[in-house]
Order: sequence, then C-alpha cells, then structure tokens
Amino acid sequence: MQIGIGRKTKDWARVRRGLVPRFERVGITSCEIHFPQCWRNDCLSFAHTKKRRFVTDLTRVVLACAACHTAVEGMSHEEMERVLEKIISERTMQP
Repeated sequence: MQIGIGRKTKDWARVRRGLVPRFERVGITSCEIHFPQCWRNDCLSFAHTKKRRFVTDLTRVVLACAACHTAVEGMSHEEMERVLEKIISERTMQP
C-alpha cells in the first residue's frame, strides 16, 4: 500500500523552493546555528522556529546543518523557538 504526500508536505516543498534562492541572494549558505558540533555547510536544511505540529509560518526558518538541526530538535519547544528566533532577529540581511 502506497501512501500519498500530504498537504503539509506539499506546502513545505513549495515554500522551500522559494526559500533557497532568497537565502542564497543574501549570502546565507552555511549553518546559522554554530553549535560546537556544527558541520558548517554540509547536510543543510531549514530548521523551523517551532516544532512541526505548531508551525504556522513556513518561512520562519534558520539554515542549519544536520548536527545543529538535530540538536535544536532535542530542545523544549520554548528553548528551540528562543534560540532560532534570536538568530533570525540578529541577521544583518533578511532573506
């Protein structure tokens, strides 16, 4: 039995296609989190400021390597949001 792609996944794929060039245009091409285990520019993805079931703004993201993304996912909802929102607010250029 094959399960189809859901609405949330389709919406995220559409938004992600637009985010990549926006981030590149302002020079954000490596991990923005910079935890000690950071992989810098390997295995990059977008980390949302909220856990998936609570995301309302798909564009509120930080570019993260797999190691840092995994680390923030292990945080509480509140701590994850605080850390990622701080990174967004301190950017000199907004995508």
